[in-house]
Amino acid sequence: MENDQGVWGHARRGMPENWPLDETGKPEQPALVTNLPEGSLADMTANMLEAYDIPVVRISQQDGTFARVLFGSSAYGVGLFVPASRQEEARGLLESVPGGEDEK
Repeated sequence: MENDQGVWGHARRGMPENWPLDETGKPEQPALVTNLPEGSLADMTANMLEAYDIPVVRISQQDGTFARVLFGSSAYGVGLFVPASRQEEARGLLESVPGGEDEK
């Protein structure tokens, strides 16, 4: 059962305070914007979106957390998620950056 502490008593982590709420008062669904290698590129991309006041959550893909503990990073990268209502805006910003999503 889910409560204020998350699922089974684990605290929710990584959800920015400015994450929007839906009409029921729950946090809006996250939507994937891009998947990048862990490190400075992912950090800079997340920081750029946050500079435009778009909240970002970083989620390690597939074996992410386990691989990070064992190897220091995940071969699958990190997914950058934004509120579903801001997904198109975030993608537009990434596409407008030289070397962005449209040039991969």
